[in-house]
Amino acid sequence: MLASGFFYILPRPDVNQSRHTLLDVIRGAAVLGILLMNIRLFSEPYAAYFSPLMLSAQSSLGHLWWQLQHLLADQKFMAIFSMLFGASTALICDKRIQAGQPPYGYYLRRQLILLAFGLVHAYLIWHGDILVYYAVCGVIPLLFVRAPAGLMLLCGLAILAVGSINSLTTFAALKQLPEHILFDVITQHFAHSALISQAELDAFSGSWFEQLAMRAQLAREFHLSTFPAWGVFRVSGLMLIGLALYRFGFISGHLSRRFYGYFALCTISAGITMSLAGLWFNHQQQWLFPDYFFKHTLWNYWGSVLTACGYMALLAYISLRGWLSRLRGYLSLVGRMALSNYLLQSLLCSVWFYGLGFYANTGAAGAILTIATVWMIQLGLSKWWLMHYPSGPAELLWRTLSGR
Repeated sequence: MLASGFFYILPRPDVNQSRHTLLDVIRGAAVLGILLMNIRLFSEPYAAYFSPLMLSAQSSLGHLWWQLQHLLADQKFMAIFSMLFGASTALICDKRIQAGQPPYGYYLRRQLILLAFGLVHAYLIWHGDILVYYAVCGVIPLLFVRAPAGLMLLCGLAILAVGSINSLTTFAALKQLPEHILFDVITQHFAHSALISQAELDAFSGSWFEQLAMRAQLAREFHLSTFPAWGVFRVSGLMLIGLALYRFGFISGHLSRRFYGYFALCTISAGITMSLAGLWFNHQQQWLFPDYFFKHTLWNYWGSVLTACGYMALLAYISLRGWLSRLRGYLSLVGRMALSNYLLQSLLCSVWFYGLGFYANTGAAGAILTIATVWMIQLGLSKWWLMHYPSGPAELLWRTLSGR
């Protein structure tokens, strides 16, 4: 087997095989699940990701859908991807070391190619790209690949904590401002959000060149502002946690069914409860800035990690039980060409929302229908493709450009 980040490449597959690797199943579930949140960035202005008050159409169904997305999906599937990327660092390095080949040059070449993929994706297709984050942060687990698993876990949690400390420090600094200055900051925040949202509405409803300019502006913000303030700590920390969980045997399904069952029950319950607490505080304060943006978001920042681990444990439990074998088979195929499927989601949604004019004109029901349609396409296409080709097209290109 050849592992490639959370994008996992196998030899020429037998789509009728009855036994599917847990890593592929988890990866497939994650690449489908991440669309539950990405659909909001595809279909709405950026500000609507953080507050339901910024949704283009205000409705009871829209608010309910926003809350369900937040509780069940927000940051959860991205966390799974990040942890799987860390786990795959071990797979790549272990394989090359066992073959008597140095892993570092090959791994870094892969990261450079992934960075190129991410930049093209972010600036030409969709600004919500995560590949650039993974390409840069993927160097961190490489530094720890031979460290004890306990040290990996502690360092991962410590790096995660830095991200939350940054948010709390910013919140405390804003709260120390004189009341009249803080009021001006709050007013400017909402005015700026409304202005940017309108600019997004105009651009993504306009020509391709207008969309390209707005996409570049948002991508630069993600890379130069969001990444150093939040993304680098979030993604790097989760990669180390994933590396540790792989060394512990958690991600590879080497623990007992009873453990996975109890662990899934406890962590999913605790994680969703934490996310629900943050949601409740925000509703109580009517999404007041800076509270909702810097303080209450931390409930989900940490709760999503627990929920993500619980989701992986649940899939391990189901796999070890032998349940849902047909569904696991399809998820495994999606996971085996996850990079291709991730990019395909962007292409399909970009055509739908930006090309055909459904941006900010879909609503909750339309978003759910779009997700279901994309899922059906990806499930069917993954099976067809892997019946004829050894790996996904993006995976094949990545492997070819990375060399040996």
